[in-house]
Amino acid sequence: MANDGWEFWRVSPVSRGGGPEWLAMTRPGARAAIDRRKMWTLIPNRVIFLANWYLTEDYWREDEANAWAYENLNIEEARDVALEMPAVSTEEIARLTHPESCLTLDQIDRYTVDKILGKRTTSSLSGRS
Repeated sequence: MANDGWEFWRVSPVSRGGGPEWLAMTRPGARAAIDRRKMWTLIPNRVIFLANWYLTEDYWREDEANAWAYENLNIEEARDVALEMPAVSTEEIARLTHPESCLTLDQIDRYTVDKILGKRTTSSLSGRS
């Protein structure tokens, strides 16, 4: 289910009105311990995956009171799901870049879609209005 060490996830809110749907990725084989725990989410209007502190926290909850449900995807499914994801608002991006727990500001990193999902997906996302 992984591509170059990446695992992909369709992340949906458990309850209606519980937040946006995301395409996320994890890297369980990463060298740094924090990167093995971190989730990055697609920001289609910026054509990047950005570290997401609140999904990271939710994914690793031990009390099973998760706000989101996580469906594992293969790379081809992830490419298709990427094209379904809505644009992320400026307010939501601001929330992602101001961590409140589990990640520090220095740990909010990003990867280009081109590097993760390829040029065709990047081109399709870039062509959206």
